[in-house]
Amino acid sequence: MTAAMLISGALAFLSHYYWEQALEAEGTPAQRRFLIWTGKGLLLPIVFWFVVNCGALPGLPGFLPEVAVARSRGGSWLSLLWNSSGPPVFAVSSFWTAVTFGWLLVQLAFQAADRGELARQCGFFSLFLAPVASLIVHAAGLAGLGFALLVWLVPIVHFALPLAHKKKIPPSYARAIARIKFGKYKDAELEVLHELEKCEEDFDGWLMLAELYARHFHDLPEADRTIRELCGQPNVTAIQISLALHRLADWHLDLGADPLSARSALAEICQRWPGTHFARMAQLRINQLPACREHLLEQRKPKTFRLPALRDDLDVAPAAQTAEMSPSEVKALADKCVEKLRRNPNDVAARERFAILLAEQLGKVDLAIEQLELLLAMPDPPEQKAAEWLALVAAWRMKYQQNWDAARLTLKRLIQLYPQTPQAFAAQRRLSLVEVEQRLRKGRPQD
Repeated sequence: MTAAMLISGALAFLSHYYWEQALEAEGTPAQRRFLIWTGKGLLLPIVFWFVVNCGALPGLPGFLPEVAVARSRGGSWLSLLWNSSGPPVFAVSSFWTAVTFGWLLVQLAFQAADRGELARQCGFFSLFLAPVASLIVHAAGLAGLGFALLVWLVPIVHFALPLAHKKKIPPSYARAIARIKFGKYKDAELEVLHELEKCEEDFDGWLMLAELYARHFHDLPEADRTIRELCGQPNVTAIQISLALHRLADWHLDLGADPLSARSALAEICQRWPGTHFARMAQLRINQLPACREHLLEQRKPKTFRLPALRDDLDVAPAAQTAEMSPSEVKALADKCVEKLRRNPNDVAARERFAILLAEQLGKVDLAIEQLELLLAMPDPPEQKAAEWLALVAAWRMKYQQNWDAARLTLKRLIQLYPQTPQAFAAQRRLSLVEVEQRLRKGRPQD
């Protein structure tokens, strides 16, 4: 009986393995169906066999006479029942396994892309396996019918599995991209939807569809809804969600001029993965967003800031300049720069703008130069920007402070540190002109 139970467990494991292979597309429901199938077809008949032979059901004497006689005489009938139940348990488990493989073969026939090939394969194996199965039935009788069917069906199911598993072709959006390039956005949408029907969980397809809605159909609410639903899918990874929400923030800023909605999209990243790299990057971008739509539109207005880095007239008197903004506008813009620097001291653009406002609008040249020196003290500043900053310092020294010696030292520093920049050539030219002017002054007779 112990051997029969081990064989029964092995057959159940074999059935479960091929059940998973044949019905892998169903996932969890397939597992539940297998448990029900095993309970009804294998466990219930074995339990019924033992219950009946134990005399638990009135009116049923049992299938084993020797057990019934031993039980009526008060003998040791349990061990007798256990030792006598091996062949019935083997017959039930083998027949149940054979029925399982027969049912799996039918399912594979429904799934097969080429049923003709499956039929030819079944016929080929049957030529060799059917005679073997017949010999087993002839030798063992009906008790060996289940085992004979297994010998016949298991190889057929095993080699039929590749025919039923269709190779998944990844979606291709080349036709949709071509439609977009030709301006046929409605046709492109249909192409994307057609590809998504093949693979409903494809991230790239849903992202392309959302971008169509945002950039070409100008339907930001629909694009927002598509991205939010995409981020709610269980198969989407963290980096994909972060990419999608950053893209959504871009659309709200670029197309809708809506920093509040952009902030909401980025805040979702912080809520999903607090303390992670994704949250830190999203928070850094949130800190740089304008407070409202009006501030965003104000930032987009073209502002003209005089950058005299390549000009020869570096010593034009301040009185010759014309104010381009009112004092209230200058103060408001300076306050915005200060607020940005309070949130992010490494905001280069805000610090540079703040320095120019201090020097050219507010008359605080020393503070402006301190701001540029802070930028120059950064590790590995961009060469072109550093040269521009030094040129600005030299220009302010000459224009606003009339400090020719300090300006000359700054120009020499520019030439020494960044000799190949356009600012360095302008500085060298300006130094040469100053030297010529000094020689002319020394050679001019005093009145």
